[in-house]
Amino acid sequence: MSRGIYIIGTDTGVGKTAVAAGLMRLLLKNQCRAGYFKPVASGTTFVDNAAVSVDAAFVKVVSGFAGEPEHVTPFVYADAVSPHLAARMAGHPIDNNVIRKSLDVLKTRYDWIVAEGAGGLAVPLNDDGFMQYDLIRELKFSCLLVTRAGLGTINHTLLTLGFAKSAGLNVRGILVNGVGESLIERDNVETIKKMSGVQAVFTLPLVTMVNTDNLQSGNFGEVFEQAVRFDDIITTMETI
Repeated sequence: MSRGIYIIGTDTGVGKTAVAAGLMRLLLKNQCRAGYFKPVASGTTFVDNAAVSVDAAFVKVVSGFAGEPEHVTPFVYADAVSPHLAARMAGHPIDNNVIRKSLDVLKTRYDWIVAEGAGGLAVPLNDDGFMQYDLIRELKFSCLLVTRAGLGTINHTLLTLGFAKSAGLNVRGILVNGVGESLIERDNVETIKKMSGVQAVFTLPLVTMVNTDNLQSGNFGEVFEQAVRFDDIITTMETI
């Protein structure tokens, strides 16, 4: 059976895609049969004259992973807006059955699956109130929460954890992204460790020259490998 984790964030732009790419790189470097899965992706780029998910393209740049787009990213929209709006604008609604079938295919091919959400947890996937947290719960993934290091992150992290629990999700780990040397950032990390109730808390230093939209990865992959221990992070990945 496959094991997996769903990368979620306190908000959009906190670094979910970069973390997913780093985790994929780490798994593949350790000879794991690992696959990336982003059920709903907003924002595309052109690779070999074909429009593909910019997030999937960034994961490939960092990790080398290249799966079949129809299963890795079953719903891809050109407009980088909330999924429900992107789907409405494209006239192509999100179908949960298609997502589940894509995941079933990936589970036959990969022992480890790194899934990534679109935006924050309370993001609508359609106009009928079906939310991202509903999808994650249905797919039976545990979660890795990516959060910022700076001012405000304690509040955002604890609020997201509380909301995730109320939605029936199991957050197995937290990754604080972009940690510098300031007193505020160091204290934020320690406070999150103390108050979150989550055992696995990882930190990742600030990496410059990284832009997922432009597929600029800098030395992010190498930094991720040095900062996050393989043996520690795989303990957050549970059977799906």
